[in-house]
Amino acid sequence: MKGRTAFADPSRKAIRAGAIGNLIEYYDATIYSLLAPVFAQQFFPVENKAFALLYTYGLVVGVAFVVRPAAAMLLSPYGDRRGRRKLLSLSLFLMGSGLLIIGLSPTYRSIGVLAPICLVVGRAVQNVSNSGEFQAASTFIVEHAPADRRATTGAVQYMTAGLGILSATLVATTLTTVFPKEVVADWAWRIPFLIGAALCLYGFRLRRAVPESPLFTALQSTGQVESKPLRTAVKRYPRSLLLVMVIQFSQVTYFTWQVFLPTYAHLVGGFPLKTGLALNCVALAAFVLVLPLVGMVSDRKTGRRPLIIAEALGFAVLAYPMLRLLQHPTPLTYLLVAVAGNLLLALTYGNVAAVFCELFPTGVRTSGVGLAYNVAVTVFGGSAPIIATWTIGHGRPLALGYYILALELAAAIIFLALLPETRGTRLETK
Repeated sequence: MKGRTAFADPSRKAIRAGAIGNLIEYYDATIYSLLAPVFAQQFFPVENKAFALLYTYGLVVGVAFVVRPAAAMLLSPYGDRRGRRKLLSLSLFLMGSGLLIIGLSPTYRSIGVLAPICLVVGRAVQNVSNSGEFQAASTFIVEHAPADRRATTGAVQYMTAGLGILSATLVATTLTTVFPKEVVADWAWRIPFLIGAALCLYGFRLRRAVPESPLFTALQSTGQVESKPLRTAVKRYPRSLLLVMVIQFSQVTYFTWQVFLPTYAHLVGGFPLKTGLALNCVALAAFVLVLPLVGMVSDRKTGRRPLIIAEALGFAVLAYPMLRLLQHPTPLTYLLVAVAGNLLLALTYGNVAAVFCELFPTGVRTSGVGLAYNVAVTVFGGSAPIIATWTIGHGRPLALGYYILALELAAAIIFLALLPETRGTRLETK
């Protein structure tokens, strides 16, 4: 079970092709979350701004709950039966289509109730795309990596996710700086979504030009491709499915620190949104820079398990006091909270792609990772914005800190009991 993979030279082009979709996915999700306070009333014209925002986030959660897990059950096995590259191309095509629909959607003033329906369609298409993206890209990237660099190489997934969030934050900051508030609310909010659609076109062409994963090609050449990979993953690897879902408890923390923090400080403590967005860029840059270092430490020294447990325990202790500091934030306290949270997150997200792939064999890897990941992201990541907004709207913003504490503490206990050390696992035979 231990040793080096036979395919020791990862293709840089393949890694770029695999990771670009994650960049666009997180760019899109962040743009939607950051600009939702701006365009919410264009689609849900109610007097209470907090509830207009709640409806806008609730739309995302509702669509995700219906679409994403079901789509993952359809798309993930496609990656195990037909190949990772084909699934990657399909997911990016769908992602670009969803971005175009949202970017071109008429407002409530123009077409009435059809406006939020357009948003539903756009988000549904994006959720179908997202349901196949992460597991296909992570598998594709890690299967191109040498055994002693899987965490370092796999960290590219969340480096690009961080870059996607950072890019979206910079775009949103530029947009709200260059254009008057009324212009942004009227039409300029559409620009970032159209930029995302253009990036999808570039990524689609890049993915069509790269070779298939060497491990899948080897499996295919020996006629050992699983005919029912999803069923096999559920039947034979229930503990791996559980562990992927528990690791994704941190999606609530991830969303709060990387996307929602400027809005949280603005709504709770009156902190200027522009300042929060700008300082968040610094914290996100720290996250992106630290990820490959975490991957290297994991590959060479500690392994995956200690770092993932440290992140969970860290937030169990610090989430509530850090959010309490944002009740009356200054630029310094905001920056400290943002950077500290992002550095803690890096302990898990520098390992996630490698750990997920090491928990499943090649024949069911996209199915196993895809099912567990998408269910967890839907339940925890998808509900995070609506829970965060609900607590603020009902005057209990610190309840979010207790929620994060409970999730991270539960995760730490489960990791201590069940999470194995997967560094060095042979992907060919695992």
